[in-house]
Amino acid sequence: MTIIDVKVLDERMAAELPAYATPGSAGLDLRACLDAPLVLAPGQTHLIPTGLAIHIGDAGLAAMI
Repeated sequence: MTIIDVKVLDERMAAELPAYATPGSAGLDLRACLDAPLVLAPGQTHLIPTGLAIHIGDAGLAAMI
C-alpha cells in the first residue's frame, strides 16, 4: 500500500484537497492557490502554487520496515 501524506501549507486550501471529480477519474484534481487570475500565453510557463506539500511514500520501502 502506498502512503500519501498531505500537509496544508496555506489554510485557504484546507477545503480544496485533491479529489476525484468523477467516478471514472484516473487521477485526482489538484487546484491552484492563487491570489489573482493568471493568464498564460501559448508556450509560456509559470510555477503554480498549490498551497499543499505532498509526499508519496515508497511502498517497497514500507514493506521492509
